[in-house]
Amino acid sequence: MMTRRTRLLRRASRWLGQITLRLLTRTRITGREHLQTPGPVIFAGNHASTFDALLALTLLPLETQLVGPGDFKLLWPANWVIDNVGLILAKRGSVDRDSLKQMLDVLKGGGRLALFPEGGTWEKPIDDVKSGVTYLSQATGAAIVPIGFGGTYQVWRQIARLRRPRVTVRIGAPLPPVTVSGDRARRQDELQAAAVDLMWRIYDLLPPSTQAHYDRLARLQFSGRLLLDSSLVAPPQVSLDALAELVSKPNLFSPLHKNARLPVKPFLRPRQFFPAQQMRAAASALLDAFSAGDFAGYLDYRLGEDKADQIRAALRAIVGVMDEAEKAGVKASFQPAVKERVPVGRRGAPQP
Repeated sequence: MMTRRTRLLRRASRWLGQITLRLLTRTRITGREHLQTPGPVIFAGNHASTFDALLALTLLPLETQLVGPGDFKLLWPANWVIDNVGLILAKRGSVDRDSLKQMLDVLKGGGRLALFPEGGTWEKPIDDVKSGVTYLSQATGAAIVPIGFGGTYQVWRQIARLRRPRVTVRIGAPLPPVTVSGDRARRQDELQAAAVDLMWRIYDLLPPSTQAHYDRLARLQFSGRLLLDSSLVAPPQVSLDALAELVSKPNLFSPLHKNARLPVKPFLRPRQFFPAQQMRAAASALLDAFSAGDFAGYLDYRLGEDKADQIRAALRAIVGVMDEAEKAGVKASFQPAVKERVPVGRRGAPQP
């Protein structure tokens, strides 16, 4: 139940959101009638930007309980919203039973819940999704209303330049509650398959430009190398490809230098050579952040255990090489590269 203060602040936030949409963007909304779907219901949309959260806060019914990130502190004004409009905060990357119980209670009480199946805004293909929404639907009998947020990736940058970007919100018809078989051994696979299917339904609600954005992310391949300005020191003998993926995706890497304020300048300026001491400090700062505190589960949740282990191994190797490089007065440059695979169709079949 919302307090009077929370309700007033949420109304004020919605009013400011409406002004933002009207003055700073060209936003088109269709399917508003589906917003009145009775509870229990889950509003589930794709998530490429924090702007999606503004859209959800502004457009969804006032009593909708929104779910937000609770694993690390956001920047203003997002941190103000988190603290004042009554969100359920989920600690991503860890088992957060408290937030899960709150979500279940909302739905079991016949309420409305809003969250993003992808789990965050970091750059990923459309089918890189968590099974939280489908689990909640299956556990409570909640319908799911799919929402396609189009044109929101990097939209704040366009707004800052007063370009009035085109944004679309297409709200689909409600889907029936997720059901699974009685085979407990297959349950998680079935929930994951249902989550992937949900994302493809959301994909169908997106404009072609946003579909192309997700399609491109599915084709990207990353490679990385550490160049040294002298042959006196050998480069690391481990793969740096997963590390290249981390630093090449703006939404994925930005919380580490903007929110956590880690000294990672050498990874933000590819092809520029830095003193070994500075490169080692950057790699060590990332290692420390991924070992404890708010960012301990950051990599595993977003990129999976295999890539998380590869990144940690790469950072440890860079630290070791930089110890030698500093003694020899050698500078280093981390150089990520990105290329696209041959395009594939929606379900993985090669395009003609």
